[in-house]
Amino acid sequence: MKTKTIKTWSQLDNIVSRKNYRKWIYRGQSNSTWELESSLHRAFKEAQTIHLSAKGKEKDLNRIAHEIVMIDRFKCNAHLYLNHLPQQDDQLSWLSIMQHHGAPTRLLDFTFSPFVALFFALENGENDAAIYCINHEAIRNDDDQYFGTNRLEVYKRILDAHTTRDDPCLFAFEPTFSNQRLLAQQGLFVATNTLYHSHGNILDDYKIHENDALKIIISKELRFEGLRKLNHMNINSANIYPGLDGFCKSMRQQPIFGLEWQKRVGVQPQ
Repeated sequence: MKTKTIKTWSQLDNIVSRKNYRKWIYRGQSNSTWELESSLHRAFKEAQTIHLSAKGKEKDLNRIAHEIVMIDRFKCNAHLYLNHLPQQDDQLSWLSIMQHHGAPTRLLDFTFSPFVALFFALENGENDAAIYCINHEAIRNDDDQYFGTNRLEVYKRILDAHTTRDDPCLFAFEPTFSNQRLLAQQGLFVATNTLYHSHGNILDDYKIHENDALKIIISKELRFEGLRKLNHMNINSANIYPGLDGFCKSMRQQPIFGLEWQKRVGVQPQ
């Protein structure tokens, strides 16, 4: 993947301003060394590491079977916590809800907004951060040559990947069963049709132009100015995470910006 390190915010503006809205998707990560991999992929890696430390060898994990059990358990118990649920056969929406509530899934969160991605890259952490920029139309065009242009058929083959021998691929989608957070974040998900390869490894195998995938590295020295820039654009935890949780998350930035927020809302320090 092509990599570019920015030194000023005008460089970032210059890069993203040339990318058409909804043609490109973005993901921000607070550490530039982290790979593009799903929470489920990481869970399997952690399990292998734990087994290796305890037993001296890795465990032969049936990843498909573990995922099926996780999804079935969630479906059986979700009604205890949620009032509205998707159709039983809407597998991607079920995975989306699982992802939303912190369950390990094969999905990765992306956004259509480069500045929302920038917020996720900068909101936590102290290291160099990164934004991944992907032309998902280029990926889709490459997939069409392999799968054909019948999107319903592609959808089925993605979900039934354990019964097929398709090459690894990525599948970007907006769930039919959305929520406030997805709307606020202009969010979507990228799924894989395999549990044995990470998103990053699959992306590397696509036959797309080198300019269709870019990793922007943001120096840690730019964090403060970037957070301030986003706050002026009203992109902050209180808006990105709707509800009380988001409001509480926004307080994390108070030590960064001092008592400015108190003065704005008329609260005097005790």
